Amino acid sequence: MRTNNSQFTIFNLPTFKSFFVLILFLLISFTTFSQEINIQETLEDLIEEIASNSDEELDYTMLYEDLNFYYNQPLNLNEATAEDLEKLHFLNALQIQSILDYREKAGKMLTIYELQLLDGFEQSDIRRLLPFVTVVTGDLHRKTSLKNALKYGRHQVFIRNQFIVQEQAGYNISDSVLAENPDKNRYLGDRMKYYMKYKYSYRNKLLWGLTMEKDPGEEFFTGNQKFGFDYYSGHVQLNDVWKFKTIVVGDYALEFGQGLAMWTGMGFGKSSMALNIKKRARGIKKYSSTNENQFMRGTATTLSLGKFDITGFYSFKNIDANIDDSDSIDDSEIRQITSLQITGYHRTPNEFVNKHAIQEMIYGGHVAYRGNKFKTGLTFVKTHLSADLQSSLKPYSQFYFQGSDIFNVSLDYQFLIKDIYVFGEAAVSDNGGLAFLNGALIPLAPRISLATLHRYYQKDYQAYYKNAFAESSRIANEHGLYFGTEIYPIKHWKISAYFDAYSFPWLKSRANSPTYGQEYLVQLDYNPTRYVKMYWRFKREIKPENISDDEITIKYAENVDKYSVRYQIVYKLTRYLRFANRVELSRYNKGGNLENGYLIYQDVQFKPERIPLSLSFRYAIFDAPYNARLYAYENDVLYAFSVPGYFYKGYRTYLTLKYDISNRITIWLRYAQFSYADKSVISENSLSEISGNTKSEVKIQLRIKLN
Repeated sequence: MRTNNSQFTIFNLPTFKSFFVLILFLLISFTTFSQEINIQETLEDLIEEIASNSDEELDYTMLYEDLNFYYNQPLNLNEATAEDLEKLHFLNALQIQSILDYREKAGKMLTIYELQLLDGFEQSDIRRLLPFVTVVTGDLHRKTSLKNALKYGRHQVFIRNQFIVQEQAGYNISDSVLAENPDKNRYLGDRMKYYMKYKYSYRNKLLWGLTMEKDPGEEFFTGNQKFGFDYYSGHVQLNDVWKFKTIVVGDYALEFGQGLAMWTGMGFGKSSMALNIKKRARGIKKYSSTNENQFMRGTATTLSLGKFDITGFYSFKNIDANIDDSDSIDDSEIRQITSLQITGYHRTPNEFVNKHAIQEMIYGGHVAYRGNKFKTGLTFVKTHLSADLQSSLKPYSQFYFQGSDIFNVSLDYQFLIKDIYVFGEAAVSDNGGLAFLNGALIPLAPRISLATLHRYYQKDYQAYYKNAFAESSRIANEHGLYFGTEIYPIKHWKISAYFDAYSFPWLKSRANSPTYGQEYLVQLDYNPTRYVKMYWRFKREIKPENISDDEITIKYAENVDKYSVRYQIVYKLTRYLRFANRVELSRYNKGGNLENGYLIYQDVQFKPERIPLSLSFRYAIFDAPYNARLYAYENDVLYAFSVPGYFYKGYRTYLTLKYDISNRITIWLRYAQFSYADKSVISENSLSEISGNTKSEVKIQLRIKLN
């Protein structure tokens, strides 16, 4: 076997010994400061945990909107329901139940400081929670009326423009070449990305909005896009109107149970928040993100009748797909879909052909019963496509969904037995495929909690929109058992850990035999004061994949062993100056072929008190092959999210500026750049190819508050 023993060469760091020397240097550089906890820090923790476990480019808008709503209108802990508290995504189910139990036994809270008396809350948990909650003993709510809605509602408009500075090959096709080959693959539009968003909200009672987006390379008021933007999304949502808990018209998301039968939103999986394994189903929720496929379009409502919530929904929209009409009777008849497209890109002639190629109709309902410490729900979903999906059959894909219709039914539950929180869901698809998920959260001692989850997904289980806890995104052909724990051994210290063992009884796209794998993580957090927080993390995953070798006719699975070690510290030197440092090492081993990587960065955040300006800056150096790539959250403009993969060799820097021109107008400016030491061409042999070793991006955003 070939071995690549590349070393960590920057700053003479060839060994892990030097890594710990650097940590020691950072530890002795502390100084005291005062800290202002804000939404950005909480978002950073949550988004980075999600992104580190996914290679997909995810939209975190709904996550941000939940937190931002309570940041601007803090949740009253004396009135909050379990559903309200679940929107604070960093709270686990045991902590939510602890708040409800305390209120039931002790009555309404008189002060926010009573949080220190609750089981399952340490000082770090309380500090994270404080910006989003309040304690009010009286009823300060205004009466909901159309007059109040028009008077006190909040209107906001966002306008954003972003682009890659360097010229990319797809935009540089000469007229003579196009004259000879009009169908040549190229970008039809310019390099600009345009984004506009209007949103209105009156408390959490009445909400409406419109989102518009044009991706780089798409046409704009020209060619195929005579109406401007490539993507439009709008919604109107009313909450708590007579017996109706929610009414939505337009675009919306659905979340039921644990995601086995219907879930179009984002959901947490494995992370250092080891107890956060239970999904928080929010039922119906308006949709204002820019993912152009993963949502519902139509109408939905939830009727509340005592302890029963009855939901009905209907959605009909056009979706992107690759089609094969070679055997069609005429051009208007589509006979077969070879694959569904979810990128939302319509930049090239080939991509535009796939745009809105077929229709998708989804309808169904959910009936939920909620007791004091028991909840159950029944979900049924019917999905119909206007043409048959007939992807190419291979040994691993013979149990994939084929055809035009899927029907799913699931039963979900959650209940409390003493202090043990139990939850789960069982689902069946109309072909007889079954999926089961069962979990429990167990407080073993006042400072020790355990989470466990078992899933059993048969190889022929099929669902169209799903997002359950799993190693694979298919939610099929998987058995697994997860254990997680959080321990507070002594003051200021926290241990988080999980272990997940799983198997794939049938073949997979990158494994020509049944396989099994395992993943575990251990994280040690230390928060010596309100002003300093740091952690050490070790994560490892062992998963078999096929050996890729042209000389091997029959491929076989070989263990892929990937692990990373991370140290991070966040601290403030003054009230206005916040620093963050990270050092992370990774190793990828497949069949004895080793690939090593590292990432080191310095963050600076500056927010003066008397100037309405905030600044975020990063300088990072990295050297990592693609297989050993690393991810890191980056501060971005509002409603834009950046969690790039760091691979190859070079440096990364960005600067984000936010300036409040007035109480109503805010502007953001962002410049970000990758510079590679080992490349003279970026994205070679693609439409996004750049001649040179630098890729830079500029973003400009304006927010206007109309009242």
